Amino acid sequence: MYQIYPLSWADSNRDGFGDLPGITAHLDHLAGRPDSLGVDAIWLSPIYRSPMVDFGYDISDHCSVDPRFGTLADADLLFGEAHGRGLRVLLDYVPNHTSDQHPWFAQSRSSRRNRYRDWYVWADPGPDGGPPNNWLSAFERTGPAWTYDQATGQWYLHSFTSAQPDLNWRNPDARAAMHDVLRFWLRRGVDGFRIDVPHRLGKHPELADNPADVAALRRCSQLDERRHNSMDHPDGHDMMRRIRAVVDEFPGRVLVGEVGVHHPQRRLAYHGSDGDELHLIFDFGFWRNPWRADAFRAAGARLARWPDAHRWPTHALSNHDIRRHATRFARAAEDGPDTLARVRVAAILLLTLPGTTFLYYGEEIGMTDLAVPAAHVHDPDGRDPCRSPMRWRSGPGAGFTEGQPWLPTGSEGPTVAGQDRDPGSVLNLYRRLVRLRAGDERLRLGGYRLVDSDPDVYAFLRLASVGAAARQGAAVTGRAGDPAGRLLVLANFADQPRQTGLDRDAESLPGQGVLLAGSGQRPAGVRIRLTDLVLCADEAMVIEI
Repeated sequence: MYQIYPLSWADSNRDGFGDLPGITAHLDHLAGRPDSLGVDAIWLSPIYRSPMVDFGYDISDHCSVDPRFGTLADADLLFGEAHGRGLRVLLDYVPNHTSDQHPWFAQSRSSRRNRYRDWYVWADPGPDGGPPNNWLSAFERTGPAWTYDQATGQWYLHSFTSAQPDLNWRNPDARAAMHDVLRFWLRRGVDGFRIDVPHRLGKHPELADNPADVAALRRCSQLDERRHNSMDHPDGHDMMRRIRAVVDEFPGRVLVGEVGVHHPQRRLAYHGSDGDELHLIFDFGFWRNPWRADAFRAAGARLARWPDAHRWPTHALSNHDIRRHATRFARAAEDGPDTLARVRVAAILLLTLPGTTFLYYGEEIGMTDLAVPAAHVHDPDGRDPCRSPMRWRSGPGAGFTEGQPWLPTGSEGPTVAGQDRDPGSVLNLYRRLVRLRAGDERLRLGGYRLVDSDPDVYAFLRLASVGAAARQGAAVTGRAGDPAGRLLVLANFADQPRQTGLDRDAESLPGQGVLLAGSGQRPAGVRIRLTDLVLCADEAMVIEI
C-alpha cells in the first residue's frame, strides 16, 4: 500500500496545494505501465471538507470533498482511474472527533438541551472550577484536553486541538451517523479505510482521572502495562466491532488501524476475538526501530509470530506523523558520501519481510524531511518537515506545482525524473523489489526463519509458500529442513564491511546462490558464494538458494 498525503502529491491548478486531479494525473507512476512502481493500493490522507487546523483531520463535512482538493466528481474519477489500473483505494476515516465547525458541533454547543448535545463529550467543571479531569491533549502545544464553553457552562473534550471536539461513541445516534459516513464512501467504490486513532474511541465512562504515573504521558505508545483512562478502554472494542459489521456489508473491503498502543497484546486485541474488528494494524514498534541489526531482528521475529486465522502483520518506516526514515537513518556527513545506502537496505527489508508493506510517498526516491522556516509553519504538532511536496523533477516547484507551494519543495534533492532511467537509483530498486514481491509467493505468503549470522548482519529465509494454508490465515513460521527454493535475505547494518557469519548455519544453507536483488553494485543474476561472503557497509541482498 502506498500512502499519499493529498496536499503534497501533485497540484493541478497552480494554487500550491495538492489535489485529486493531480493524483489522478500521476497514477501511472504507481500502476498501469511496465515502468510503474507496481503497488497494489493507495491510501489517501483526509480529503473531506475541513478548516485545515489539523490539515484534514478536523472534518466539517464527512460526505463532501474540500474545495482545495476538488469535488466529489473528481473523487469518483480518481476511484475509477485507480481501479482501471488495478489499484485499490483506501480513505482515511477519522471517527474520534470532528471540526468545531461541523454542523453537529454547532448544534451541540448551542444548548445543553439540544438533541446533538450528547453527540460530543461534555462535562461540568472540576471542584476547582477548572477542567473536569487531568486528561491532556496528544499535542503538547495544546495542553489540557478540555476547553471551556462560556455559553453553556461546561467543558468539551478534545484529544487533539481545541478545534477538534471528541465525538461520544456511546451515543447511538452519533454512532449511527458515523456508520453512515462509511456507507457513503463504500457505495462510491472505496475499497476500505485507514482508521485514525481507533484506540481513542473507548474512554472511561465516568471520565476518571488518569493515574498519576501516566497523567503526563500523552500517547498510549508511551505506555507498557500501564493504562490511560482517556483511551484504550475495553468498551472501545464493541465500537470497533460495530464499525467492522458496517464494512462487512460490502464484501472485500479492508480496515487498517492506527492503534497507538505500545503493549503488544492490547494492540493485537484490536483484531477482535474472532477477527471481527480490524483486518490490519500498524506496528508502532517497527516504526521506532533504530538503525541496528538486533532491533530489526527482533521486529522480524515479531512479524513472523503474528499471522493466525484472523491477523496479518504490517510494516512501515515512514508516514505523515513521523520523521522520514531517510532522515532518521542518515549517516553523519563524515561517515561517507552515500547518503542513500541505508535507504536501499530499508527498501529490501520492507519488501521481503512477512506481511503487508506500507510505503509513504517520496520514500521510493529517498526523500528526506525538509526544514520549514518559521513563517511557513502550518502544523499544530510540528510535522511539516515530513509532509513536504513530492519531488517529481528539478526546478522551481519540483514538478509539484507551478504556483507557490504550501510547503517548501527544496532546491535540491532526489526527483522521480532524475532517477527514472538510472538503473542504480533508489526508484528502480523499489520497482525491482515490488515486481519481485508481486511475482513470488514466498515473499507474499511464504514462511520466515531467522538465520544465525554476524551480530551486525540481519539474515533470514523466506520459505516455499504454504499456499492455500496461508491464504486461510495459517501461521507462516518456517523451520529448518524446508524444501529447496528458498530466498535468503542479508542486511549489514554496520558502517564497515562484515563477514556474514553464515557458516554458523552451514548445515541448512547451500554453498552458493543467485542474486535476485541487491542494494549495492553487484548485478542481479550473479552467483554468490555464501561460505565466505563479505557484505559492504550498509549493504543488503536477496539471494535464491
